[in-house]
Amino acid sequence: MKQDMKQTREDYLQAAESWGADRHAELSKSRRTAWIVASVAAAIALCEALALVFLTPLKTVEPYTLLVDRHTGYVQALNPLAPAKVSGDTALTQSFLVQYVIARENYDVDSVQNDYRKVALWSADRARSDYLTLMQSGSAASPLVKYPRGTVVETQVKSVSPVSANVALIRFDTRRRDATGDWQPAQSWVATIRYRYTGEPMKQEDRVFNPLGFQVLRYRRDPEMLPAAAPAAAAPVTPVATTGAAPVGADGQPLPQPPSSIRTRRGDTVKVLPDGTQVTL
Repeated sequence: MKQDMKQTREDYLQAAESWGADRHAELSKSRRTAWIVASVAAAIALCEALALVFLTPLKTVEPYTLLVDRHTGYVQALNPLAPAKVSGDTALTQSFLVQYVIARENYDVDSVQNDYRKVALWSADRARSDYLTLMQSGSAASPLVKYPRGTVVETQVKSVSPVSANVALIRFDTRRRDATGDWQPAQSWVATIRYRYTGEPMKQEDRVFNPLGFQVLRYRRDPEMLPAAAPAAAAPVTPVATTGAAPVGADGQPLPQPPSSIRTRRGDTVKVLPDGTQVTL
């Protein structure tokens, strides 16, 4: 019997030792897994920190400045913080457009012949025919007929904006100076221009004024601001003849009329005029 009890104790101790070994193995395995997960998380956090450190300088905020005309509502983007980058072809086209508008809209007896030649040479199709018709002496809209002698019209271009391929929008002001030297208020205009570059042959003297064959095909000018509406005329006031009727109060009853004369205690007679003035008689 003692032998059986000893065997049972040894089996119990062996089972307990085996259970302890299993628990220790499971604990070691769980701890090892936790360290692996923590290491991976730390590595990911480190990578994110490095990414923020290296990518933060690359993030820039570019401000945009918008100029809004309070009279016309025209919005123009400005970039005063960086120099404007314009290609050579774009700058040359803008220069031709500005020169064309100035030559077509300016008026001065001393330079009208040169402006006429330039606009006629730089125009084609409808733009040319419209301009030649406008400048005829029999046209009522011709500046030669419309303006008195000595009048000068100056043009100032404000902006040149591309609309689409070979189409541009030009905003400009014109100011008129009369023969007396008085300047009229400036007028704002918007011109829509369709243009092209042509390689057609031309005379040598014409090539000097237009070396690249710049031509305007369509030219349309519109006022930038609509004319202000005329104030409505006041309705005429028709005088109403008085009939001498006694005035009435708010209740519709006639108001008492003041007496024409009043006798004071001293015996003086005070006459009351229609305007309320009292005169002692």
